[in-house]
Amino acid sequence: MHTGTEIFADSFLRPFPPKAAQLIVTIYGDIVEPRGGVLWMGDLISLCAGFSVNESLVRTAVSRLVSKGQLKGEREGRRSFYALTPDAREEYHLAADLFYGPEDPDCGWLLTRCTEAADQAVLMRFGFASLEGNVYIGADRPGRPVLGTAFRASALNLKSGELEKIAASSFGLELLARDYTGFVSHFKPMQNLIADGVAPASALLFRLALVHAYRGIRLRDPRLPRSVLPADWAGYEARSLFAALYAGLSPAADSYIGRNLLNQDGPLPATPDAVQERMRSLSLTD
Repeated sequence: MHTGTEIFADSFLRPFPPKAAQLIVTIYGDIVEPRGGVLWMGDLISLCAGFSVNESLVRTAVSRLVSKGQLKGEREGRRSFYALTPDAREEYHLAADLFYGPEDPDCGWLLTRCTEAADQAVLMRFGFASLEGNVYIGADRPGRPVLGTAFRASALNLKSGELEKIAASSFGLELLARDYTGFVSHFKPMQNLIADGVAPASALLFRLALVHAYRGIRLRDPRLPRSVLPADWAGYEARSLFAALYAGLSPAADSYIGRNLLNQDGPLPATPDAVQERMRSLSLTD
């Protein structure tokens, strides 16, 4: 029989069965990439089982990630290991800056007139929005593509309030704010579990649940300049909660990783330099 605490804890892991491929991406991004990029298949299956994702679904998802060029299989005796490909590892490393990096500082704007459909799709994937016709606007942040005929602006000469209206309507800020608020409501009670003490295995699963949920929202965030966001923008509280919970869970979670998860050479390192850098980065505020 589940105790009340266990049922409460399960609510973080099984609000709905996550898609296997997306959960595996979360596991490799949070645990494996900063520790060399390789994990034993048996450990991957065990971690996914904590979210009620069965072995068959895991193996199917891994095969698809291999066919997409994100993972490659390696055998050592009777064991199978799966490693991030070099391209995927670079992609995961860059994406990690969105989740574990410091708060977004203020920035300017990048406007472009772009007529090629393929380039327009790239712009939309990187958080741009269409204003009218072939004109696109986005936050001028590092790594954003410069396509078409583009120019940068530290500010835009519009009437007071007009830019805020454009930002809200063109970038879907209302829905994004609702998702951030839902994230806070769902995960804030996790602070109580951390205060009471969490077993290392549970701490790792809770942290994966936290990252998986935050990742799904953060990747959709256009990361607009602070000047057009409301003072009580929900993303600020969500980021603060994510950082606090991640820091609170990590000592136990990383200890479990170092004692139990394997690559071909043995246990994964608990807190390599890349992990320590993540923790330092999360503690920074603008």
